[in-house]
Amino acid sequence: MVVHAVWVIDTSGIPLYHKAYSPLEFDPTLFSSFFSSLVHFQSEMMGRQLQDITFEDLSFSYIVDQGIVFLVCVKKDATTEKLLESLRDSFFKIFKDEIILLSTLLRTSPRARELLRHFELEVDKLVGFAPQKEPVPVRITAIPRLLHKDSTIRQDLLRRFGMSSLLVIILSDGKHRNTDIAEALDLPTQEVEEIVRHAQRRGYLKIVSAYDASEPTLESPFPDYEDLSS
Repeated sequence: MVVHAVWVIDTSGIPLYHKAYSPLEFDPTLFSSFFSSLVHFQSEMMGRQLQDITFEDLSFSYIVDQGIVFLVCVKKDATTEKLLESLRDSFFKIFKDEIILLSTLLRTSPRARELLRHFELEVDKLVGFAPQKEPVPVRITAIPRLLHKDSTIRQDLLRRFGMSSLLVIILSDGKHRNTDIAEALDLPTQEVEEIVRHAQRRGYLKIVSAYDASEPTLESPFPDYEDLSS
């Protein structure tokens, strides 16, 4: 079955989760609002809920449970009942009583990001999506050398980028992408990429294609104690 996209939508129209698996583009917020309105219209005006909507070669199928819409966009005529039920079951199993974490105010919290990442991995499995490995930075320079007050590496990074560059290099452990590091340090991804490119040219780190999608995102800008002793 070809799955183009997956949504989890609050019936008020708020997109709780969305991921696209094809080049087809849908504005998550606009689409969620539209589809939520459509669900309400079908329920109020017709006393039932339309389960499938087809546009040319695309089919939108959904189920509603506990005020939440589980929606998939698939190739026309695909059977989606089992997928939707599994999607629903995985969502409630992972979030349980913590769905409030998906609110606008809380969805960027460490706990919300952890649960969303876990849910995303489950959705990927359900739709048969195998994430490609992505390039990640790996620190070559030992942390004590990096942080020593007389270190030329430290002086170079501070002069060019400031204190945040040291944390970027420390977190370049071969397990996390530039976007993970940027999120953990609350820095623009472009800034992190610039620091990484400079460090690579200078030989402070290297780039390898070893990112594992099952790795959790960084929740803290501080390395483990064992890492500090390397």
